Order: sequence, then C-alpha cells, then structure tokens
Amino acid sequence: MDAEHTNHLEVGLALPEHYGAALWMATGGRTRLASRGRVTALLAAEKQGKIHFNGLYTAKRGKRIVASLWCLNQPGRIATIWGPGRLPSESECTVDTLLREAIEKATEQGCHLIQSLVGADNPGAGELLSRGGFRPITILDTLQAYSDEFYAEAPSQELQWTVCEDRRDPSYVDLVAQTYVDSLDCPELDGLREIEDVLDGYFATSGQSTEYWFQLHHRGVPAGVLILAHHQDANQLELIYFGLVPAVRGRKLGGEVLRLVIDIARQLDCQSVVTGADQRNLPALSLYRRFGFHQVDSKQLYLLSLRRGNMAVA
Repeated sequence: MDAEHTNHLEVGLALPEHYGAALWMATGGRTRLASRGRVTALLAAEKQGKIHFNGLYTAKRGKRIVASLWCLNQPGRIATIWGPGRLPSESECTVDTLLREAIEKATEQGCHLIQSLVGADNPGAGELLSRGGFRPITILDTLQAYSDEFYAEAPSQELQWTVCEDRRDPSYVDLVAQTYVDSLDCPELDGLREIEDVLDGYFATSGQSTEYWFQLHHRGVPAGVLILAHHQDANQLELIYFGLVPAVRGRKLGGEVLRLVIDIARQLDCQSVVTGADQRNLPALSLYRRFGFHQVDSKQLYLLSLRRGNMAVA
C-alpha cells in the first residue's frame, strides 16, 4: 500500500456512533439505489437486540469513514458479507485490509464459508470481493407470488407428506443429502458445507421451528423434503428449500410441491410466498412462473471457502 493511503488510516470494528454511516456505506451508500430505510431498520433491530454489529468494520482517516463492510456470522458455520463499500477517492488496498480482518475473524469463529450477495445498489462490491479471493458463482433471483396471483388447485394425492419431528434424525439428514445430488441450484456449494450445517442455517431462517418442515413421500417411498418459514410480521410464507431425490425427478412432482406450498399459504392467510432460485436452473424458474411467481430482485452470489484445502488465494 502506498504512503498516501497508509497515513493516518485506522481499521477496526465500528464504534456505536459510527454504526449508521458504516452501514450506509457497506449497503451501497452514495448510489442512487441505496435505501436509507434499510439502514434505519437495521439500527432499530440492533437497539431491540435482534441483531448485533460485532462484525461491522470501518476504515477511517481521522474522523472520516472511508470504507466499511459488515461480516455477519450466522448459524451453520457460514458468514455473510454486506459490502464492501468505499469512497471513490479511497484506494482499493484499504478494502483489502478490511476484508482480511473480516476473513480472519470468521475463520477464528469456525466459519467454513463466507458468502456475499451483490446487487445493483452496490455494483462496485463485486470487483472488491474478487480482489479478496471471492469467486463469482451465479445470479440468484428472488421470486414472489401474491395471494391474488396464486395459480394452483389444491394438492392431489400424488404426494404425501409428514412433518419433520427431528431435523437431526439421521434418516432425515440423509434424505436432504440425496436431494442435493445433481442439483441445478448452486452446484458449486457441493462439499463446501456439511448437510447438518446447512440445516442449522435453515432452522435459524425458520425462526428455530420445524413446524413447516416436511418429508415428502411418493407411493410410500421417501421422495424429498420441503422446508418453509412462516414470517408472521410480514404476513409471508418463505419457501426456503425443496428438493426431490433423483429417482422421482421428471414425474412432474415439483408442481405438486408448489400446490402444497400455496395451499399452506392460503390456510395461513399469507399475503405472499417468496423464494429464491439460481438463474441457471431453468426448469425451476419455469415451474415458479407457471404458478404465478415473478422476479422481484437479482443479486450476484460470491463465495469464499474457509475449509482447509479449499482456501482461495487473493
């Protein structure tokens, strides 16, 4: 790093009085698509004890924040980075230092993977992440269907389902693992995390409840899994994951799964159903559109593996 950009540079965790400015920069501040409402909501959630900013890093010159990122450690040995963001006049090397700090801390905390979703609100973050060893994987679409747009009849008897009583049951874990075989959704993730860790992440997203976790059966044989979360505050049902084992694919059972999802949403009187899909997974996208889902957001997924033997080199 040249002298111009090392003089008086201070890198470390954000002070409480800098939370707002740091979040604003990390989430795309200074771009016309950045949302002040998002920062306000995050600050309110922190005051209520719902989240913490232990991984919010800043680079300062004097009292001025010149770069920031938020590395959020999550259940399932995964961390998510928001940002990084920087002032246009600030060197990329400053962000390199921030990323090294965040990666080192995530590694110390036992994370196996760091992900980042880069959208139009912070377009420069992708290049900065790539400098730090992250790989661009794919574009993930967020899809949503509203209750008055549901295109589905009630589910038939083609599939049967039972509620998951124990997410750690070996037979359930094995069934989930089978659904990942030859998956078209982010196959690059295969082998980067243990299935148990993935389920821990799903469990956190589900509000630590398996009330809407199902094991699917076809003609009496385990056929797949469906994992949902009911977000009552947003009056929304989230389709976190569904997968079928290879032996039953190609039998149009995906449509039966979505009929079940929509039927549950109707029973809960949800305003909408939301999910996500890899843009490369054309069969899944076609299925969702057939049932009234439409794209509401798209973000580029970046990954950095922290497991030994998989470490990327910056």
